[in-house]
Amino acid sequence: MNYAVSVTDTKKVEDIERSGRELLTYLKEYEVSLNDFTSIEDPPRGIVFHDLKSATKLYSTIPLPAYTSRDLIHLTPLLDTWKEIYLTTTNGVKEAENYYRNLEMVDIAEIVAHELTHHADFFHSEFEDWEEENASDMWFEEGICFYLPRKLLMSSERFERVMEVERLLIEAHKEEYGEYSLDAFGEAGYRGGENFDYSAAFYDYWRSTRTVAKLIDEYCEGNVQRLIACYREWVDGGEKGRLQDFFVQRFKLSTEEAEAFWLHTQVKM
Repeated sequence: MNYAVSVTDTKKVEDIERSGRELLTYLKEYEVSLNDFTSIEDPPRGIVFHDLKSATKLYSTIPLPAYTSRDLIHLTPLLDTWKEIYLTTTNGVKEAENYYRNLEMVDIAEIVAHELTHHADFFHSEFEDWEEENASDMWFEEGICFYLPRKLLMSSERFERVMEVERLLIEAHKEEYGEYSLDAFGEAGYRGGENFDYSAAFYDYWRSTRTVAKLIDEYCEGNVQRLIACYREWVDGGEKGRLQDFFVQRFKLSTEEAEAFWLHTQVKM
């Protein structure tokens, strides 16, 4: 994939390009594995590798240095930058602090692979159009876009570890951010208001990824393709009603089960 480098600090150019090229190796591996699940007929034109200020101040004003805009993936590939970002979210959770202090490049690779997965053909609309519409199924796409890279790039041990870390972080932050329905994706963070804390931005990504993983493990016999096929039933049926209500009915979830998935509830903590 073509790439470019954009920096506000020229001393970082070599580190950014070296790290970016390492991520491209992971991404090439991921694209091969992703072919077992979907095709990408309209891939991004390339990747721009940034330092933090270039990504979040020059090209955008959102706090996260990873996003897709105008058919380009924008991302900072610097491991130390992501360590600093994630460590602000730990809220005293020792397991999270330990994981993020020992972050590896595969953890950054899952982020760039996440952005690529948004271009997957099984999704029902163009990613940027879907974002602008603030579709109620945003949580599902974001969850799948984290689940697949983790499953395909990480060892099973690392996958289980990061999922457990995020479970603990959800518990640590839910009193502050609440347990609102996932169709209000982003309510806790900058998408829904003025909270630019990284934990507020990540909170619904954590919850969405956990919900997708639990649906796959507990209702699809561990087969992600079954959940994707179920999603396509909803899309091909005209997207009638909310996706989460479709899943509740399709998997015959009780009210208690649905609320445990942050589906079908508007209750605030």
